[in-house]
Amino acid sequence: MKLSVAMCTYNGEKYIKEQLESILTQTEAIDEIIICDDGSTDKTIKIIEQFQIEHPNRISLHQNHINLGSTKNFEKAISNCTGDYIFLSDQDDIWKKNKVEKVIQYFQENTSIEAVFTNGDLINDKSEIFTKNSLWDAIFFIENQLEKPIDLFKLITSKRNMVTGATLCIKKETKDIILPFPDFKKCYHDEWIAIIIANINKLTYLTEELISYRIHSEQQIGGKNSIQATTSQKHLKLSNYILGTATPKSYQDFNQLSKTYFRNYLKFKQFYENTENDCPVNFKEITESNLELFKKFDDSLKKLNPIFYFFQNLSDKIRGKRQMQLK
Repeated sequence: MKLSVAMCTYNGEKYIKEQLESILTQTEAIDEIIICDDGSTDKTIKIIEQFQIEHPNRISLHQNHINLGSTKNFEKAISNCTGDYIFLSDQDDIWKKNKVEKVIQYFQENTSIEAVFTNGDLINDKSEIFTKNSLWDAIFFIENQLEKPIDLFKLITSKRNMVTGATLCIKKETKDIILPFPDFKKCYHDEWIAIIIANINKLTYLTEELISYRIHSEQQIGGKNSIQATTSQKHLKLSNYILGTATPKSYQDFNQLSKTYFRNYLKFKQFYENTENDCPVNFKEITESNLELFKKFDDSLKKLNPIFYFFQNLSDKIRGKRQMQLK
């Protein structure tokens, strides 16, 4: 069994040393770290090259001649990995010492699974845990309060993605169905992988916090550094409505669902328009489903309180907010 890490870097001199050390000192040894650098202009390359001297057979560095962006850079890194299992890694987090061991053990005990993601704690620039909230709290994946088993595909395509790429591990076989990543705005590699693998019911998770996810001002994509209990409950209710384990009743509930389905309709319309016909996921069906659900809950709003509905839309129009109306 060979274990790979696909890491992408870009001007990561502040934190990459800690991250590489945490990967190289795992209780279950990593065989290769494939690093694709997207044109760093700081000391990132020098730091990596120093690690290469110390670990000549474990670290491979690929430097892009042009900036690919995070999604296509991860595609390149994953493509170059030769391991049976491929761990995705950001440049600025810290792995818990037993992360690899825990994930591989789960794969070996659940052989039909093709991708696993985990939770994490949140750290600041000084590598200090600064909140009791976890990574999943920050992205509103209230896993511990949802009825099991959770329909991950439905949640991802009807609410939002909860799979953070920095926690993800995939089997090498998945490369055949997830690559290449589509190249259009707001299509991120972790969401794409999550949708493709959840579609065949082979995506799952470990609830343990197996990385320290760093929150800082320079990261390209990141979680929130705080969370309000009221917001958490709002997202829990929304998840339950989407999964069919609770029934919306108030105007506020229907309004939240209407906005969510409209947002996802617009997003997956892009997916449908920018993917090939042989794509393993039927994005046309997902787009149409979100559209029909938007119409359903928008109609419910009109019936519940037509006067308030009218003035709400008028207010949005005056303030220049995007109108949730189909052209």
